[in-house]
Amino acid sequence: MQRPVLRLRRILISVILLLGISAGGVAGYMWVEGYSLTDAVYMTAITMSTVGYGTIGELSTEGKMFSVALILASAGTFVYAITTLTTFLVEGEMRHIFSQITVNRKVNRLRNHTIICGLGRNGREAAIELLRQRSPFVIIETSQSVIDEFVHAHEETLTIHGDASHEDVLEAAGIRHARGLISSLSSDADNVFITLTARELNPALRIVARASHESTISKLRRAGASEVILPNLIGGRKMANLITRPALMEFVELISGEGSPDLHLEEISCRNHEKFSGHTLQELGIRARTGVLVLGRKRGTGKIELNPSVHESLTDEDYLFVMGNTEQLTQFRELYLD
Repeated sequence: MQRPVLRLRRILISVILLLGISAGGVAGYMWVEGYSLTDAVYMTAITMSTVGYGTIGELSTEGKMFSVALILASAGTFVYAITTLTTFLVEGEMRHIFSQITVNRKVNRLRNHTIICGLGRNGREAAIELLRQRSPFVIIETSQSVIDEFVHAHEETLTIHGDASHEDVLEAAGIRHARGLISSLSSDADNVFITLTARELNPALRIVARASHESTISKLRRAGASEVILPNLIGGRKMANLITRPALMEFVELISGEGSPDLHLEEISCRNHEKFSGHTLQELGIRARTGVLVLGRKRGTGKIELNPSVHESLTDEDYLFVMGNTEQLTQFRELYLD
């Protein structure tokens, strides 16, 4: 995002230089040769463009020297402007700028979205999972080539080319209206700084940060991270469990959606859904009507209750954890959420 802006700045400088030289040429001819404004504009135009039209009368020695200086100054500026403009167009930066303008408009309309900082292995997987869930998100990445590769594979993805540790970049990603941020850079120091900056900009933000070393966990917590993930630790434990408790891991993968591409575990808020509030699970008949399983319930900030009671009434503070295939969950949404 910074390089196209630099190119635009150079083009603007070229235009300002050409206008300045033109104004200087008009003023110079009026002063050196005593031309009228119209004649001075004409002489400046034919001199700077080197079209070869005839001059207005015979130029004085001073006028000739001034014309030579004007030609040299304008020629150098023309070359600079054309080189900058050609590079701008050839490198495709015009396309990037218009694309970024479109992205910025879409980001400005987002609410309760997630910001992913970094498109490494973890950031890429997080983005793919959010795509699967159809949950809105914005990616911040410093490498334009990495962005292009991901967008080519996943169209309509909202991306911002920039450094997530900068406040203006996080602001451009709509951090004040976001519900969560995932900091998945390879550098623990960068993740700590991003977490600290994000927490200052949005105190209510839920931040999940990646850590490479256990010693960084406390730093990320103090910086404001809601959760800290150590990919190596999680991966190692999973590999050990696959040896010692393979059936259990198969079950965990099944309910998490990893074991079956058409089986999904969803978190549903009962807030603002009249069909839930004041009714029991038995009255709702979710499983009988849709085939969706209610695995657990959480009330407010309390603990998760597995296999919740079917006789206790639900409230607006409740969250339901439901599992089903795509068809079942679609029917569930149509009957209870729409």
